[in-house]
Amino acid sequence: MTAALLEFDNVDKYFGETHVLKTISMDITDGEVCVIVGPSGSGKSTLLRCANRLEEIQSGEIRLDGTAISAVDADLNSLRQQIGMVFQSFNLFPHKTAIENITLAPRKVKAIPETDANERARQLLNDVGLADEADSYPNQLSGGQKQRVAIARALAMDPRVMLFDEVTSALDPELVGEVLAVMRELAREGMTMMVVTHEMGFAREVGDRVFLMADGNLVESAEPTTFFNTPQTDRGKRFLSKML
Repeated sequence: MTAALLEFDNVDKYFGETHVLKTISMDITDGEVCVIVGPSGSGKSTLLRCANRLEEIQSGEIRLDGTAISAVDADLNSLRQQIGMVFQSFNLFPHKTAIENITLAPRKVKAIPETDANERARQLLNDVGLADEADSYPNQLSGGQKQRVAIARALAMDPRVMLFDEVTSALDPELVGEVLAVMRELAREGMTMMVVTHEMGFAREVGDRVFLMADGNLVESAEPTTFFNTPQTDRGKRFLSKML
């Protein structure tokens, strides 16, 4: 059996009195695409944010390759180099060009020489179909282009795991496909991915496993064919009846 790369072990998260993650246990193996679905407010995005310590958990443990990344003394700098995250709202620096956005962290955090960082960034821009936009500022790009720059920026740190938090939900429908195409290619290349999405077609086609969350609980998990064709819980059946 393949060892887990990223593990959530009885994880609890509260916002004040609100219990948003309820004793979540799950694991993702190296090269696996895990798709997390569920209604709004179910805790999906919070789970991702806990994975790279943008949110702190109250109990349980999160481990990357066996090392507890939820520990108080964990090296956050090292952690965030290994776990890349792409957000719904792009979070690009508006005063920097596409290539400057991509090279900033490799140069500042990893001390990669500017020439090498620029070469890698241009390769990544080519990979996401934006070779001609290296010198464009975010306000000159479409939403889909911005999101592809954000993906390239996360990949520039050579992470072991990529987290995608509703990355298509702010896009016009005709731009969704170009972002999902980049994610499909990453999956084909073997990138380990946790993807929170409402795109059921993507979940069915690209996911290795689908996890359903509701009310802070992990309700169901299965490979896509089983999840979509024969959900095992009433909650899963209700969710799919509304989404499909």
